[in-house]
Amino acid sequence: MNNENITLLDIIDRQTLQSLQDAFAEATGMAALTTDDTGSVTELSNGTDFCMNFTRASKVGCERCNKCDLQGGEESSKTGKPAVYYCHGGLVDFAAPIILNGKHIGSLIGGQVLPEEPDEEKFRKIAAEIGVDPDEYIEALKKIKIVPKEQIDAAANLLYQMANALSEVGYQRMLAVQKTAESEAALDEINAKFDAIQQQIDTVTNQMASVNDAFQHIEEATASCVKAVDSTDGIVKAIESASTQLTLIGFNASIEAKRAGGTTGAGFNVIAQEVRTLANRNTKQAGDVEATLNDIKKAINGINAQLLDMTKGVEQNVKAIEELKTLLNETSELVHSMK
Repeated sequence: MNNENITLLDIIDRQTLQSLQDAFAEATGMAALTTDDTGSVTELSNGTDFCMNFTRASKVGCERCNKCDLQGGEESSKTGKPAVYYCHGGLVDFAAPIILNGKHIGSLIGGQVLPEEPDEEKFRKIAAEIGVDPDEYIEALKKIKIVPKEQIDAAANLLYQMANALSEVGYQRMLAVQKTAESEAALDEINAKFDAIQQQIDTVTNQMASVNDAFQHIEEATASCVKAVDSTDGIVKAIESASTQLTLIGFNASIEAKRAGGTTGAGFNVIAQEVRTLANRNTKQAGDVEATLNDIKKAINGINAQLLDMTKGVEQNVKAIEELKTLLNETSELVHSMK
Protein backbone atom coordinates (compact mmCIF):
# COMPACT_ATOMS: atom_id res chain seq x y z
CA MET A 1 0.00 0.00 0.00
CA ASN A 2 1.44 3.38 -1.04
CA ASN A 3 1.55 5.71 1.97
CA GLU A 4 1.28 8.74 -0.31
CA ASN A 5 -2.09 7.70 -1.74
CA ILE A 6 -3.59 6.06 1.34
CA THR A 7 -6.89 7.38 2.70
CA LEU A 8 -8.56 7.12 6.08
CA LEU A 9 -11.14 4.60 4.84
CA ASP A 10 -8.36 2.43 3.39
CA ILE A 11 -7.23 1.48 6.89
CA ILE A 12 -10.31 2.04 9.11
CA ASP A 13 -13.75 1.12 7.86
CA ARG A 14 -16.59 3.63 7.97
CA GLN A 15 -18.74 1.55 10.33
CA THR A 16 -15.97 1.42 12.95
CA LEU A 17 -15.48 5.17 12.79
CA GLN A 18 -19.22 5.76 13.06
CA SER A 19 -19.52 3.46 16.10
CA LEU A 20 -16.62 5.16 17.90
CA GLN A 21 -17.91 8.69 17.35
CA ASP A 22 -21.47 7.65 18.30
CA ALA A 23 -20.10 6.27 21.59
CA PHE A 24 -18.16 9.50 22.20
CA ALA A 25 -21.23 11.64 21.50
CA GLU A 26 -23.40 9.57 23.82
CA ALA A 27 -20.82 9.70 26.64
CA THR A 28 -20.17 13.45 26.42
CA GLY A 29 -23.50 14.75 25.14
CA MET A 30 -21.64 16.63 22.43
CA ALA A 31 -21.64 16.31 18.65
CA ALA A 32 -18.98 14.27 16.84
CA LEU A 33 -17.86 13.81 13.24
CA THR A 34 -15.02 12.14 11.35
CA THR A 35 -13.45 13.90 8.37
CA ASP A 36 -10.66 13.48 5.83
CA ASP A 37 -9.17 15.95 3.36
CA THR A 38 -12.34 15.80 1.22
CA GLY A 39 -14.84 16.45 4.01
CA SER A 40 -16.93 14.27 6.33
CA VAL A 41 -16.71 10.48 5.98
CA THR A 42 -19.36 9.65 8.61
CA GLU A 43 -22.80 10.87 9.64
CA LEU A 44 -22.78 13.59 12.29
CA SER A 45 -23.46 12.13 15.74
CA ASN A 46 -25.67 14.05 18.18
CA GLY A 47 -25.76 17.05 15.86
CA THR A 48 -27.58 20.19 17.04
CA ASP A 49 -30.56 21.70 15.28
CA PHE A 50 -28.54 24.92 15.06
CA CYS A 51 -25.82 23.24 12.97
CA MET A 52 -27.76 20.61 11.04
CA ASN A 53 -30.87 22.55 10.00
CA PHE A 54 -29.42 26.01 9.69
CA THR A 55 -25.63 26.41 9.50
CA ARG A 56 -24.84 23.27 7.48
CA ALA A 57 -28.13 23.48 5.56
CA SER A 58 -26.85 26.72 4.04
CA LYS A 59 -24.47 26.31 1.10
CA VAL A 60 -22.18 29.05 2.40
CA GLY A 61 -22.43 27.72 5.95
CA CYS A 62 -21.64 24.13 4.89
CA GLU A 63 -18.56 25.24 2.97
CA ARG A 64 -17.36 27.21 6.02
CA CYS A 65 -18.04 24.23 8.28
CA ASN A 66 -15.94 21.91 6.12
CA LYS A 67 -13.15 24.45 6.05
CA CYS A 68 -13.22 24.81 9.83
CA ASP A 69 -13.13 21.02 10.28
CA LEU A 70 -10.04 20.73 8.07
CA GLN A 71 -8.27 23.65 9.72
CA GLY A 72 -8.96 22.28 13.20
CA GLY A 73 -7.47 18.88 12.34
CA GLU A 74 -4.43 20.47 10.70
CA GLU A 75 -3.83 22.74 13.70
CA SER A 76 -3.96 19.78 16.07
CA SER A 77 -1.58 17.85 13.81
CA LYS A 78 0.94 20.72 13.99
CA THR A 79 0.78 21.27 17.75
CA GLY A 80 0.55 17.63 18.83
CA LYS A 81 -2.41 18.30 21.10
CA PRO A 82 -6.17 18.71 20.62
CA ALA A 83 -7.19 21.97 18.96
CA VAL A 84 -10.05 23.80 20.71
CA TYR A 85 -11.51 26.69 18.71
CA TYR A 86 -14.57 28.73 17.80
CA CYS A 87 -16.04 27.65 14.49
CA HIS A 88 -17.28 30.17 11.92
CA GLY A 89 -20.78 29.73 13.32
CA GLY A 90 -19.69 30.94 16.76
CA LEU A 91 -19.77 27.57 18.56
CA VAL A 92 -16.84 25.83 20.26
CA ASP A 93 -15.45 22.82 18.43
CA PHE A 94 -12.36 20.71 18.99
CA ALA A 95 -10.36 18.47 16.67
CA ALA A 96 -7.83 15.67 16.95
CA PRO A 97 -5.80 14.34 13.99
CA ILE A 98 -5.53 10.75 12.79
CA ILE A 99 -1.90 10.35 11.72
CA LEU A 100 -0.55 7.50 9.61
CA ASN A 101 3.23 7.17 9.49
CA GLY A 102 3.63 10.94 9.77
CA LYS A 103 0.83 11.80 7.34
CA HIS A 104 -2.40 13.50 8.46
CA ILE A 105 -5.16 11.40 6.86
CA GLY A 106 -8.20 12.46 8.87
CA SER A 107 -9.60 14.07 12.01
CA LEU A 108 -12.09 13.46 14.77
CA ILE A 109 -14.22 16.57 15.31
CA GLY A 110 -16.31 17.24 18.42
CA GLY A 111 -18.18 20.09 20.07
CA GLN A 112 -21.10 22.26 18.92
CA VAL A 113 -21.33 23.72 22.40
CA LEU A 114 -20.88 27.09 24.09
CA PRO A 115 -18.74 27.87 27.16
CA GLU A 116 -20.98 30.85 28.13
CA GLU A 117 -24.16 32.67 27.20
CA PRO A 118 -23.99 33.81 23.52
CA ASP A 119 -24.01 37.33 22.11
CA GLU A 120 -27.21 37.27 20.02
CA GLU A 121 -26.19 40.22 17.85
CA LYS A 122 -23.06 38.40 16.80
CA PHE A 123 -25.11 35.35 15.72
CA ARG A 124 -27.63 37.49 13.85
CA LYS A 125 -24.73 38.85 11.82
CA ILE A 126 -23.56 35.29 11.06
CA ALA A 127 -27.12 34.35 10.01
CA ALA A 128 -27.11 37.19 7.50
CA GLU A 129 -23.73 36.10 6.09
CA ILE A 130 -24.80 32.50 5.45
CA GLY A 131 -28.33 33.41 4.30
CA VAL A 132 -30.60 32.01 7.01
CA ASP A 133 -33.47 33.59 8.97
CA PRO A 134 -31.89 35.43 11.96
CA ASP A 135 -34.87 34.89 14.28
CA GLU A 136 -35.01 31.13 13.60
CA TYR A 137 -31.23 31.03 13.95
CA ILE A 138 -31.44 32.63 17.40
CA GLU A 139 -34.21 30.24 18.46
CA ALA A 140 -31.98 27.30 17.47
CA LEU A 141 -29.03 28.93 19.24
CA LYS A 142 -30.97 28.97 22.51
CA LYS A 143 -31.00 25.14 22.43
CA ILE A 144 -27.16 24.93 22.34
CA LYS A 145 -25.77 23.36 25.51
CA ILE A 146 -23.65 25.59 27.78
CA VAL A 147 -20.63 23.53 28.88
CA PRO A 148 -17.85 24.68 31.26
CA LYS A 149 -14.45 25.15 29.65
CA GLU A 150 -12.91 22.41 31.83
CA GLN A 151 -15.47 19.89 30.56
CA ILE A 152 -14.83 20.97 26.97
CA ASP A 153 -11.08 20.47 27.47
CA ALA A 154 -11.66 17.04 29.00
CA ALA A 155 -13.83 15.99 26.06
CA ALA A 156 -11.20 17.32 23.65
CA ASN A 157 -8.50 15.28 25.39
CA LEU A 158 -10.67 12.17 25.24
CA LEU A 159 -11.19 12.68 21.51
CA TYR A 160 -7.44 13.18 21.12
CA GLN A 161 -6.74 9.85 22.84
CA MET A 162 -9.25 8.16 20.57
CA ALA A 163 -7.57 9.68 17.52
CA ASN A 164 -4.15 8.46 18.72
CA ALA A 165 -5.54 4.96 19.19
CA LEU A 166 -7.02 5.03 15.68
CA SER A 167 -3.67 6.25 14.34
CA GLU A 168 -1.87 3.30 15.95
CA VAL A 169 -4.48 0.82 14.76
CA GLY A 170 -4.27 2.28 11.27
CA TYR A 171 -0.48 2.08 11.26
CA GLN A 172 -0.46 -1.56 12.38
CA ARG A 173 -3.08 -2.42 9.78
CA MET A 174 -1.05 -0.69 7.09
CA LEU A 175 2.01 -2.74 8.08
CA ALA A 176 -0.09 -5.91 7.98
CA VAL A 177 -1.45 -5.04 4.53
CA GLN A 178 2.04 -4.25 3.26
CA LYS A 179 3.37 -7.51 4.72
CA THR A 180 0.53 -9.43 3.10
CA ALA A 181 1.21 -7.73 -0.24
CA GLU A 182 4.91 -8.59 0.04
CA SER A 183 4.08 -12.19 0.92
CA GLU A 184 1.69 -12.46 -2.02
CA ALA A 185 4.35 -10.99 -4.32
CA ALA A 186 6.88 -13.52 -3.01
CA LEU A 187 4.38 -16.35 -3.50
CA ASP A 188 3.66 -15.16 -7.03
CA GLU A 189 7.40 -15.14 -7.77
CA ILE A 190 7.78 -18.65 -6.31
CA ASN A 191 4.84 -19.86 -8.41
CA ALA A 192 6.42 -18.32 -11.51
CA LYS A 193 9.66 -20.16 -10.77
CA PHE A 194 7.74 -23.39 -10.19
CA ASP A 195 6.06 -22.92 -13.57
CA ALA A 196 9.45 -22.35 -15.26
CA ILE A 197 10.90 -25.46 -13.57
CA GLN A 198 7.81 -27.41 -14.58
CA GLN A 199 8.31 -26.41 -18.21
CA GLN A 200 11.97 -27.43 -18.09
CA ILE A 201 11.06 -30.77 -16.55
CA ASP A 202 8.44 -31.36 -19.24
CA THR A 203 11.04 -30.56 -21.91
CA VAL A 204 13.63 -32.91 -20.38
CA THR A 205 11.00 -35.63 -19.93
CA ASN A 206 10.01 -35.40 -23.59
CA GLN A 207 13.64 -35.48 -24.66
CA MET A 208 14.29 -38.51 -22.45
CA ALA A 209 11.29 -40.26 -23.95
CA SER A 210 12.61 -39.55 -27.46
CA VAL A 211 16.07 -40.86 -26.53
CA ASN A 212 14.50 -43.95 -25.01
CA ASP A 213 12.54 -44.58 -28.22
CA ALA A 214 15.74 -44.15 -30.25
CA PHE A 215 17.56 -46.65 -28.01
CA GLN A 216 14.75 -49.14 -28.47
CA HIS A 217 14.98 -48.79 -32.26
CA ILE A 218 18.76 -49.28 -32.14
CA GLU A 219 18.28 -52.27 -29.88
CA GLU A 220 15.86 -53.78 -32.38
CA ALA A 221 18.30 -53.08 -35.23
CA THR A 222 21.21 -54.72 -33.39
CA ALA A 223 19.04 -57.74 -32.63
CA SER A 224 18.30 -58.00 -36.37
CA CYS A 225 22.05 -57.77 -37.12
CA VAL A 226 22.82 -60.56 -34.64
CA LYS A 227 20.13 -62.68 -36.24
CA ALA A 228 21.56 -61.98 -39.69
CA VAL A 229 25.07 -62.88 -38.54
CA ASP A 230 23.76 -66.10 -37.00
CA SER A 231 22.15 -66.98 -40.32
CA THR A 232 25.55 -66.82 -42.06
CA ASP A 233 26.88 -69.70 -39.97
CA GLY A 234 25.13 -72.17 -42.26
CA ILE A 235 26.61 -70.53 -45.36
CA VAL A 236 30.14 -70.68 -43.95
CA LYS A 237 29.67 -74.31 -42.96
CA ALA A 238 28.40 -75.11 -46.48
CA ILE A 239 31.52 -73.47 -47.97
CA GLU A 240 33.77 -75.45 -45.59
CA SER A 241 31.94 -78.67 -46.50
CA ALA A 242 32.38 -77.90 -50.22
CA SER A 243 36.07 -77.21 -49.66
CA THR A 244 36.45 -80.56 -47.90
CA GLN A 245 34.73 -82.30 -50.82
CA LEU A 246 37.02 -80.52 -53.29
CA THR A 247 40.05 -81.60 -51.26
CA LEU A 248 38.90 -85.23 -51.35
CA ILE A 249 38.21 -84.94 -55.07
CA GLY A 250 41.72 -83.53 -55.56
CA PHE A 251 43.30 -86.42 -53.67
CA ASN A 252 41.28 -88.97 -55.60
CA ALA A 253 42.20 -87.26 -58.87
CA SER A 254 45.92 -87.43 -57.97
CA ILE A 255 45.61 -91.14 -57.22
CA GLU A 256 43.88 -91.79 -60.51
CA ALA A 257 46.51 -89.67 -62.39
CA LYS A 258 49.27 -91.90 -61.05
CA ARG A 259 47.40 -94.96 -62.13
CA ALA A 260 46.80 -93.55 -65.58
CA GLY A 261 50.42 -92.55 -66.03
CA GLY A 262 51.83 -90.97 -69.19
CA THR A 263 50.65 -87.73 -70.71
CA THR A 264 47.05 -88.29 -69.67
CA GLY A 265 48.04 -88.90 -66.06
CA ALA A 266 50.23 -85.81 -65.99
CA GLY A 267 47.45 -83.54 -67.29
CA PHE A 268 44.96 -85.03 -64.92
CA ASN A 269 47.41 -84.50 -62.03
CA VAL A 270 47.66 -80.77 -62.87
CA ILE A 271 43.87 -80.50 -62.64
CA ALA A 272 43.92 -82.37 -59.33
CA GLN A 273 46.50 -79.93 -57.94
CA GLU A 274 44.41 -76.90 -58.95
CA VAL A 275 41.31 -78.45 -57.35
CA ARG A 276 43.21 -78.94 -54.06
CA THR A 277 44.60 -75.40 -54.23
CA LEU A 278 41.09 -74.02 -54.79
CA ALA A 279 39.76 -76.10 -51.91
CA ASN A 280 42.51 -74.84 -49.57
CA ARG A 281 41.82 -71.21 -50.62
CA ASN A 282 38.08 -71.66 -50.01
CA THR A 283 38.77 -73.22 -46.61
CA LYS A 284 41.03 -70.31 -45.62
CA GLN A 285 38.56 -67.68 -46.87
CA ALA A 286 35.67 -69.41 -45.13
CA GLY A 287 37.72 -69.36 -41.92
CA ASP A 288 38.47 -65.64 -42.38
CA VAL A 289 34.81 -64.91 -43.03
CA GLU A 290 33.76 -66.89 -39.97
CA ALA A 291 36.31 -65.07 -37.79
CA THR A 292 35.14 -61.70 -39.10
CA LEU A 293 31.50 -62.57 -38.56
CA ASN A 294 32.27 -63.74 -35.02
CA ASP A 295 34.03 -60.42 -34.33
CA ILE A 296 31.03 -58.54 -35.73
CA LYS A 297 28.67 -60.63 -33.64
CA LYS A 298 30.75 -60.03 -30.53
CA ALA A 299 30.82 -56.27 -31.19
CA ILE A 300 27.08 -56.14 -31.80
CA ASN A 301 26.42 -58.08 -28.60
CA GLY A 302 28.63 -55.60 -26.72
CA ILE A 303 26.76 -52.65 -28.24
CA ASN A 304 23.47 -54.29 -27.40
CA ALA A 305 24.52 -54.76 -23.78
CA GLN A 306 25.57 -51.11 -23.53
CA LEU A 307 22.28 -50.02 -25.07
CA LEU A 308 20.38 -52.08 -22.52
CA ASP A 309 22.31 -50.41 -19.69
CA MET A 310 21.73 -46.95 -21.20
CA THR A 311 18.03 -47.69 -21.70
CA LYS A 312 17.73 -48.70 -18.04
CA GLY A 313 19.53 -45.49 -17.07
CA VAL A 314 17.19 -43.37 -19.19
CA GLU A 315 14.16 -45.13 -17.71
CA GLN A 316 15.47 -44.46 -14.19
CA ASN A 317 16.07 -40.79 -15.05
CA VAL A 318 12.56 -40.48 -16.50
CA LYS A 319 11.15 -42.04 -13.33
CA ALA A 320 13.18 -39.65 -11.14
CA ILE A 321 12.03 -36.64 -13.18
CA GLU A 322 8.40 -37.76 -12.92
CA GLU A 323 8.79 -38.06 -9.13
CA LEU A 324 10.36 -34.58 -9.04
CA LYS A 325 7.50 -33.26 -11.17
CA THR A 326 4.96 -34.72 -8.73
CA LEU A 327 6.85 -33.19 -5.79
CA LEU A 328 6.90 -29.77 -7.47
CA ASN A 329 3.18 -29.98 -8.21
CA GLU A 330 2.46 -30.79 -4.57
CA THR A 331 4.71 -27.93 -3.41
CA SER A 332 3.07 -25.52 -5.85
CA GLU A 333 -0.40 -26.49 -4.60
CA LEU A 334 0.80 -25.94 -1.02
CA VAL A 335 2.09 -22.47 -1.94
CA HIS A 336 -1.25 -21.63 -3.60
CA SER A 337 -3.12 -22.76 -0.51
CA MET A 338 -1.09 -20.33 1.61
CA LYS A 339 -2.63 -17.30 -0.20
